Amino acid sequence: MKKLLIAAALALWAVLYIGYYEALEDGDIETILFIKKHPTFQMKFYNIHANDGEIRQVERLTEEERRWIIDYCRYRLGIDTDLKTQNDVEMCRKK
Repeated sequence: MKKLLIAAALALWAVLYIGYYEALEDGDIETILFIKKHPTFQMKFYNIHANDGEIRQVERLTEEERRWIIDYCRYRLGIDTDLKTQNDVEMCRKK
């Protein structure tokens, strides 16, 4: 029973504090794991800068892309942003 409780606690910790995103590296899709800066049940994140290297213009982002960037910045980098300026997008490009 004690082992089951420890396993459940470790699994919960992993879900809350480990995240990942997929990046295209040399023609292969790689899964990049990271430790989240804040706990959340979301495990899969989308780093829009990981795959094409294109600098996204803030005025051309869809609402879905904005949410992806905001979530990635908060949980991967620990940066809270509203994504209002181009500088906010550049700040979230860090790996």
